[in-house]
Amino acid sequence: MSSREIVLWLDERWYDALERHIKGESLQEKLENYLDELCNHLLPDYEYEQIGKEVYEERMELEAQREAERRFAVFRVVERGEQSCFLVEQPIGLLAAARSMRHYASEDSASDFRHYYATATDITPEEYEQYVGERMEGTGRVAGAFDIDLDAETFASLDGGGWSQYAVRDVRTAAYRADRKSNESPDDRLAKLLGYLRGRELTQPSQDMTMGPTMC
Repeated sequence: MSSREIVLWLDERWYDALERHIKGESLQEKLENYLDELCNHLLPDYEYEQIGKEVYEERMELEAQREAERRFAVFRVVERGEQSCFLVEQPIGLLAAARSMRHYASEDSASDFRHYYATATDITPEEYEQYVGERMEGTGRVAGAFDIDLDAETFASLDGGGWSQYAVRDVRTAAYRADRKSNESPDDRLAKLLGYLRGRELTQPSQDMTMGPTMC
């Protein structure tokens, strides 16, 4: 989808005056609308409709491609008796999530865990379950799905083999051990983290693990 830039120069006095008097939209939006009206007025109907259809289809294809290339993680968290579901626009895997648990525990803050991630956005429980299903399917978009109960001190992570649940203290210790040597690769750190957690799974979670340990 190619575009051509159109540059207009306007004395600042005209610009400022127009901005003051335009209601409900910016000068740029107003000019874009005028340009669309100009195209509609000058071009034959069949050509205007054909170009409009092509531009729309290309835009939808580009948006679909961007959506397919997204990498993000979803969380369901219980803290201080409250449950929240949120999405983070980062490819957060088990190692990164374990680090966040360790760092969050060391911070002297009244903020809840959700605010540890500046890019977190709230999602509904239904959206969370949808992304959990996508994580199970292995589409690649959902880099991590986590179910954390800070009141019960449990941490669950979903991978291709299903949910694995651990005590939060074990996850924090595993993150510390994984990061002790600064010169190790991410794969080596993850291997250390998994090695420490191996055999420490909670074998009798309090709720059904099919759709996650807790429910929003």
